[in-house]
Amino acid sequence: MEALADLWQQTRSRLPWDCLFITPFWLETVAAHLGAAGEPLILVVRCRREVVGILPLCRSGENAFFLGIPDVCDYQDVILAPGHETGALESALAYLSRTGIHRLHLQALRPDAVLIKGLDSVKGSGRPKISRKTVEVTFEMELPGSWDEYLRYLSGKQRHEVRRKLRRLESRGPSRFYMADAGAGLDGAVDQFLRLFHLNRKDKSRFMDDTMGGYFRALIARLARHDLLRFYFMEVEDQPVASVLCFDYMGTRYLYNSGYDAAYQDLSVGVLSKVFSIRAAIENGCRRYDFLKGAEVYKRRIGGQETSLFQYTVTL
Repeated sequence: MEALADLWQQTRSRLPWDCLFITPFWLETVAAHLGAAGEPLILVVRCRREVVGILPLCRSGENAFFLGIPDVCDYQDVILAPGHETGALESALAYLSRTGIHRLHLQALRPDAVLIKGLDSVKGSGRPKISRKTVEVTFEMELPGSWDEYLRYLSGKQRHEVRRKLRRLESRGPSRFYMADAGAGLDGAVDQFLRLFHLNRKDKSRFMDDTMGGYFRALIARLARHDLLRFYFMEVEDQPVASVLCFDYMGTRYLYNSGYDAAYQDLSVGVLSKVFSIRAAIENGCRRYDFLKGAEVYKRRIGGQETSLFQYTVTL
């Protein structure tokens, strides 16, 4: 993992590290707290000593998987230098075959994943057998330049609903939406986030056990260290009622997780906290908003457009 971190620092200016979930600090945090599907197997492909491909995988017997865990790594991918996609991937697949890997199970790939482009280019060789299936959906939206443009982007019905929810919140009393301090007060903010997470739904509370809580604490600290963390809270009459855990990477705001106090459900604080994070993203100059995977109804209602995620199986 240290070697992968060094490669990231050396190559991030010229290789497409577009997928945040495969950056070294993210994968290291996942592995340290949640483990992996097998033994780490991180491949590096060089052409005339220059790195042209990085594949963060793990191995279990004759099978290989992405190193990240799908439950917490919404998207997966590999790093392939532009113009070297075919050669780098063919070299990596040949190496895997020589070392006894017979099948790759590659999950949570976006349609624009670098790996998909690479696999399409080697399909004609007749050697690897490639199949794919849709395993999940994600929602995302292109962000307009202003809040008013965003409201106009919504359908008439949904625009009316957002405005109605805002009026109802205003009628309740003073409220505010703010970003948590990423410095000395971060531990307290994480405590508050976890409390709201457990006050939300029983299934979410079960998900956030001690192990997962430790992962979130470590990840939030790492995101803050890399200046990617956008951690928001919503208060009503000075009471914390909702939180959204976001991060900004390469012009996109990602909504990673959220929680809210179900006692304030009549004020729609869960949905409104996400709407406020969209407004903040517009104000911060983000170009896209990514709700990440999951088919929750609210994502479509506040502007998200559905995109399929794929699992590729490569038989060598």
